[in-house]
Amino acid sequence: MIQTVLKRDGRVVGFNEEKIATAIRKAMLHTDKGEDLQLIHQITDRISFKGDSQMTVEAIQDLVEVELMKSSRKDVAQKYITYRNQRSIARKAKTRDMFLEIINIKSNDITRENANMNADTPAGMMMKFASETTKPFVDDYLLSEEVLNAVTQNYLHIHDKDYYPTKSLTCVQHPLDHILKYGFSAGHGESRPAKRIETASILGCISLETAQNEMHGGQAIPAFDFYLAPYVRNSFIEEVKNLEELNGKNYSHLYQKELADYLLQPLNGLTGEDRIVQHAINKTVSRVHQSMEAFIHNMNTIHSRGGNQVVFSSIN
Repeated sequence: MIQTVLKRDGRVVGFNEEKIATAIRKAMLHTDKGEDLQLIHQITDRISFKGDSQMTVEAIQDLVEVELMKSSRKDVAQKYITYRNQRSIARKAKTRDMFLEIINIKSNDITRENANMNADTPAGMMMKFASETTKPFVDDYLLSEEVLNAVTQNYLHIHDKDYYPTKSLTCVQHPLDHILKYGFSAGHGESRPAKRIETASILGCISLETAQNEMHGGQAIPAFDFYLAPYVRNSFIEEVKNLEELNGKNYSHLYQKELADYLLQPLNGLTGEDRIVQHAINKTVSRVHQSMEAFIHNMNTIHSRGGNQVVFSSIN
């Protein structure tokens, strides 16, 4: 005897034989002979006592089809099967329409959901297909009844619901200072610590891209200027050492010289160590500008997640 029903969304509810009777009645009303209450009660009672203690919706509907086909009302069976197929198509219609909008590259809330992703590319389309079909899976199978109700009533919002099944971390602060000091391993390769501003810039970019490919959400570097400051000094020292080699002199006492700021200034009128320091500053400023320009260009063009999205990055 059927006691509980396993619904399509995974919920278990009490068995209600009236739902079977209603479905058969609707099918009968679409035939020329109309409804037969005696047959409805006969089939409903037979299925209720014949079934297992717990059955799925689909299994119960299969029993209804079998009983109708065994009865004298083959016309009702035909209508019931047709109605069942139409309901199945209707449940898939929303997904179909969503897919067609992505395929036809319609500008709407689906295709414009992610400003960093180009949904017009093949990889972008594939990611949107996956995204839009994962969300109903989360609703149907992963959320409790209480949470699903809260989401439906707009008391809760699940950010990036499509990534919910992956158990991924979401947005994080990025420890660039640690990465620059100790290097990092990406699993398939590793990078040594940075020594100069150019390397620090490249490592900052690559480490953000690597983290982006390992998780979802965005990555922020909370103190970009503070983290890079030591490598500006290293580059300054490198320029002073170049002048040591050029002039054949020792300027090591200038390596950690206190500087008011790194500002481009003409060398006209400067002599001695003042000229040496300013020349090293000018060279350093040029290298820093080029390094930061390269960082911005790289962050705005390198791809992550299958080649359809630029990295989610915040530089503070």
